[in-house]
Amino acid sequence: MDCPPSIPQKAPSENGRQYAYRVLYNGIMNLDFPPGMVLVDAELSQALQISRTPIREAIVSLVESKLVEVYPQRSSCVSRIDLDAVEEGVFLRFHTECAIFREARQKADNQMLSLMRENLDQQRSNLEQGNLDRYMELDNAFHKLLYLAAGKPWTWATVMRIVTHHDRVRRLQVRLGTEQLWPAHEEHREMFHAIMTRSEKNMDSFLHEHLTAGYRGALPELMKRYPGYFSL
Repeated sequence: MDCPPSIPQKAPSENGRQYAYRVLYNGIMNLDFPPGMVLVDAELSQALQISRTPIREAIVSLVESKLVEVYPQRSSCVSRIDLDAVEEGVFLRFHTECAIFREARQKADNQMLSLMRENLDQQRSNLEQGNLDRYMELDNAFHKLLYLAAGKPWTWATVMRIVTHHDRVRRLQVRLGTEQLWPAHEEHREMFHAIMTRSEKNMDSFLHEHLTAGYRGALPELMKRYPGYFSL
């Protein structure tokens, strides 16, 4: 097992389990801990400078969220991307986000519109500079703003726990290059315009295309390049 080159420091407010969970979760979602990677308690303990107990507790939580699998020999490894889990996550996100979008369109105030506009400008800037990982963070942040505008922050947190396999596909999609990401940015701008103008147009089909077209189009190439990352 090779730990990421840069391990974040433990925050003063974190206990050992919370710290271990944050490092492992972020490492898995960012693909620093790739699908199929074996997690070795002793190496993680040394890298994080904490005992093995909080690491094992964090792994139990990650097993519950289907990001880690434990085998009979008691070895743990990062779960491979399950396409059924991807589709179930997209199903939940689409049906939730249609309702969220309608709420955001009615409730977004000037402050929220300003935050969305700033986010979109940062998206464009990072795409132009080729900072694709940062773009993906801004992509998620834009969608989070929709939930906040709708007054549903807990719903966002709940959805994010279910769509982890889908989000890893999206992170992998970044490796195919900038041209994969520009269409989503332009769609974000269309969403923002609909919210800003309080458009009454039905956006359900648009949102479905936005959430599915990019990753489904990229999947064949991703599975060809990274066959070991997917469970078949």
